[in-house]
Amino acid sequence: MTKSEIFRTIDGYDGSEESMERMFERDKDELRSLGIEIEVSGLDPLFDDELGYRIRPENFAMDAKGYSAIEIAYMSLGAQLWKDASLNEPSQRALRKLSSLSSSINIADISAIAPLTFSAPSFLDEVITAISEKKSISFSYVDTEMSIKERRVNVYSYFSNQGFWYFNGLDVDKNENRTFRCDRIVGDISIARKSQNYEIPSDWREQIMFMDTPSNHSVTLRIRIGRGAQLRNIARLIKSEEEHDVLEINFQSESEMLALILWHLDDVEVISPEPLKLKIIESLKSLAALHG
Repeated sequence: MTKSEIFRTIDGYDGSEESMERMFERDKDELRSLGIEIEVSGLDPLFDDELGYRIRPENFAMDAKGYSAIEIAYMSLGAQLWKDASLNEPSQRALRKLSSLSSSINIADISAIAPLTFSAPSFLDEVITAISEKKSISFSYVDTEMSIKERRVNVYSYFSNQGFWYFNGLDVDKNENRTFRCDRIVGDISIARKSQNYEIPSDWREQIMFMDTPSNHSVTLRIRIGRGAQLRNIARLIKSEEEHDVLEINFQSESEMLALILWHLDDVEVISPEPLKLKIIESLKSLAALHG
């Protein structure tokens, strides 16, 4: 359609020519921000006439055939994973295509991994680039002794576990395979200029090789039946009661355990230890005061 045809047939375009031009540019920007591609070209290649604007259906819709509702939900969750990271534009495009499907998309059906959707770090694309181009990366890292040290790593893989993101590979200076947690990185990541600087071992299998020492704290929780799948996944012991289960979980970081418990709201009650229970209560009081 030409611009004049759009102005004539689409509701909302009225007023002066200048105001309609502003609305037109605004609408194009909004469509593109949603990942919708707009083709612009002359209607007749032999004449320099008015430009035409086209949106191809295949660029904003996908065929739902062969996908179940739960598969669509997983794909939607995967696309949402990058919304707050630097891959926002392709994620918006994927979500827009998924929203065009006729099947119901209910991400609540897979709530056990829903907390992961907002935890992807901003330097995700840099790590992906480093892996694909086999470039070493350098960064400042807070180790288990809370000291900051410079690290240089040949990255092999990148993954999430229990709500946190990691990458692993060869620590060049230590000449050992290590795993690094993304939220312990201080500042930006630097990528070496030289590509194909290393080879990923052919027998390499992505696995969780935590640098952290074994958990040295324990918490006992009472949790509603059918709730808190993420907490259940990390529990070392689960005892069934009539309306609740009692979970015993080992942990190392108190702040991380606090955040995980608070995320589950009133589905979880802390039985012990008492100091952790008091901190949960204090956090809830602060939250209530903040929001009135």
